[in-house]
Amino acid sequence: MMYRYKVKHNPFRRLKMAFKSRKRTRGNIFLGVVTTILASLSFTAMSACAKALAPISSEEMTFFRGLVGLIFIPLLTLQTKEPFFTGKYKFMLSLRGFFGSAALLFYFLSIEGMTLGDSQILSQLAAFFMCILSPIFLKEKLPKEAIPGLVVIALGTLCVVQIWNFDSFNVYALFGIGGGFFSAAAYIVISMLAERDFKSNTEIVFYFQIFSIAVGAALMKGSFTMPEGIQWVWLIGLGLFALSAQMFMTWAFQHVNSLIVSFLMYSEILFHVLFGWYFWDEILTWASWLGGTLIVLGSIMLMVFKPKSIDNDTHHHEDRISKQKRKEERPAENIALDTERSI
Repeated sequence: MMYRYKVKHNPFRRLKMAFKSRKRTRGNIFLGVVTTILASLSFTAMSACAKALAPISSEEMTFFRGLVGLIFIPLLTLQTKEPFFTGKYKFMLSLRGFFGSAALLFYFLSIEGMTLGDSQILSQLAAFFMCILSPIFLKEKLPKEAIPGLVVIALGTLCVVQIWNFDSFNVYALFGIGGGFFSAAAYIVISMLAERDFKSNTEIVFYFQIFSIAVGAALMKGSFTMPEGIQWVWLIGLGLFALSAQMFMTWAFQHVNSLIVSFLMYSEILFHVLFGWYFWDEILTWASWLGGTLIVLGSIMLMVFKPKSIDNDTHHHEDRISKQKRKEERPAENIALDTERSI
């Protein structure tokens, strides 16, 4: 028990175990790391396309994000070998689609008045809200060891939004926080679906596209602005980069431990900061750097203290599990982690 406790609450030891897992070869780990970085870059490119579409409303971007993604669903189906509609769990899938599209809309709204870096930093609040919502909807007991992580994230959020400065703390910061909340709500629904042995990642993405179109169309209310010229390129890129990111994430989880992928995905913040600086001359304040560091640190702490067994997190003892059970568990893991990034 002491061995399991020390490993479970030590992120660096768990990472070391993940790299040494017998089911991972050096080539697989390299491919997994590369595809994870490519997924981070793709998500960053999606955000950059949204930033470049400033004249287009966030509601319209949400609409086109869903429309372009829907067009390429057949390509995703060919890649995953999964049906995009089975008719099962329609209510829960609809909830996931609504929460995901709401998170996307709030993220686009935050980009309108914040730097790319700050918007991405606030999107990491999903881990914070997950810990708040999980005990309510998933009946998971919040471990006492997670409380310091929640406090660290809360302090980081106050730094990013600069609560002491009313000129900096504005509605766009609230949009960013709202995006993190709705992301967490979407993750909760995904976890509930996984508990019911639902294993169609493609169908979850399909519902997300449908509700993105519906939410965007409902909020435009006749204020549709026809894109012109280069704006079409950014709109198409918005959907294509999001779809490619989802594919890269799927490949990453197939080749490297999910814990490694989770750590590497924090590179998104760095890429967002670099893109904002290079293309829009955005510079993060000292409060944003401090707050971002605290939010990432707190999120890592929550990831380490999440109420899951060490067997599932590191695959260290996976040789004790039958081959049939592994086949049943891996798709659920991919759903819970891969679709988290689809918003």
